[in-house]
Parts: sequence; C-alpha cells; structure tokens
Amino acid sequence: MPKIYITYAVTPSKELIISSYHEKVQSKSNAAALVRKEGLKLKDLQEIEGEFPKASQDAIQSKLLELLSTLDGRLESEFEKVTYRGDLNLCTSDKSPTDCLFDGTLNRFFSGKEVYLILESANKEYVEDGIALADKNGLTGATLQTKTGVSEKLTKTYPSSGVQSKGVPSPDADALAQNTVKIKDPGALSEALVKVGVFTNKETTSEASNPEALVQESTQKTNKITG
Repeated sequence: MPKIYITYAVTPSKELIISSYHEKVQSKSNAAALVRKEGLKLKDLQEIEGEFPKASQDAIQSKLLELLSTLDGRLESEFEKVTYRGDLNLCTSDKSPTDCLFDGTLNRFFSGKEVYLILESANKEYVEDGIALADKNGLTGATLQTKTGVSEKLTKTYPSSGVQSKGVPSPDADALAQNTVKIKDPGALSEALVKVGVFTNKETTSEASNPEALVQESTQKTNKITG
C-alpha cells in the first residue's frame, strides 16, 4: 500500500520544516539537511507516517492533510512560516504530479502562514511535467527541481506572491499605458501609484482627498518617467 513519510521540526526562527516523501530514508535525510542550517540536530526531528489502500489523487490529498493536521494542531502557536520539501509526484501510481501540491491546497491549509514549497523528483521528465502543471496553475512560492545527485539538472523557481522587492519600484509599463482610470477608491488608487513608483506614501496622503488631482499629477510624473 502507498505510504507517506513525514519528518518535521520547528526551528528557533519559528519555521516549520516538513520533509514529505514516499521513502522513509529520504524523508529523514532531507529534513536533516534543512534543519542543520538552523542549528538543529537529528535528535530534534520528529516523524509521522500514514498508509492508504489506493493511490488516487483524492486519497493522497486526504492522507497528507490528515498527517499535517496532527502537526498543525500541536504546533500552530510555535511557527510562523512553513517550508515543505517533498516528492512532486508523492505516491501517485503513474508518477504524475500530485495535484494538491500544485493547486494551493497547502497554502490554504496553513492559512495565515508564509508557505514555501520545494518539490522534486529524480527524473527530469517528471520535473518537466511538474513545471508544466505549475505554469498552468500559476503556482507561487515554490521551487521545482531534480533531486540532489541527479546528473541532468533542472530547476525552476516561482517567487512568492505578495513579497515586494526592496529598493525603488520600477513603473509598471502596462499600468502606465492606460489612458483612463475609473476612480472608485481614492485610497486604493494612492496605493497603486506608490507601487508603480509614481508617488511616495507621504505624497499620496496629502492628495487622497482629491483623486482627480492625484491622477492629473501622476500623468505628469509618468510622462517624465517614460519620456
């Protein structure tokens, strides 16, 4: 019967490390590699496992969430971030990608926590299949890769959504190309103009009561930027 092996630990920085594979040794070794960077040792790792009769997508998701529920129930107050590393085709009989790892299920399960996925396979073709599904689903906050030691390397990273880069933001060319903007919420408009680098927070605060003036001034500034 298919079996899921999970090795986990919570780091001093309040990060829940989860290593989830259909092979026990790999689950433990990859968990050890992740927690070692945080100063933890093998003795700090804990393990759970679960088997189920049929390797259907629904059955895999059900068992995985059942196992993760035992962690979340005991550790919820102890962690703020989740790093999940595991087989991208966890327990699937045809080696196809495991749907619940690519459709936001884990993000919804750990709602309110920052979640990052490291999904991998020893077979480059399976990684390519995973990348195709990730692209189709608009996956964020993940790295898809071939496993360590594989000669044919393949890696693709999907940045986390909602995480802004530091420094001065570059204007959004598509947003600047629009001739007209329907003003429904002056506050939202102000935030949007800050994001595309037209205004600072201080400037938008002073203009928020007059959205038409805000748009007019933004047009003048964006013309200078795109000049």
